[in-house]
Amino acid sequence: MRVQRRISTKGTIMVCRQVVSLGRTYAGQTVTVHVADSNIAVELDGQVRVVERMTDVPVRNVKANKPREVSDVVWAHRQASPGTRTSAITWD
Repeated sequence: MRVQRRISTKGTIMVCRQVVSLGRTYAGQTVTVHVADSNIAVELDGQVRVVERMTDVPVRNVKANKPREVSDVVWAHRQASPGTRTSAITWD
């Protein structure tokens, strides 16, 4: 099976609940990963890195997550969920 993953800021990806370390210099890049019964092959910079597969968990996500916009993250933290109590402090 062929899937895509985005390399984290720590330089790792997760495929089938197995963490594969690729290096921090590749953080933010999207890579193509070939998952077989016995190994995981990662296409990166025109090379293929093969890692032995340690789990037998099936693939759950095929596409990589899109990078988040800063405004989306800030807005999500500013919104209060329903039922949230507000502070009694008032600002003049």
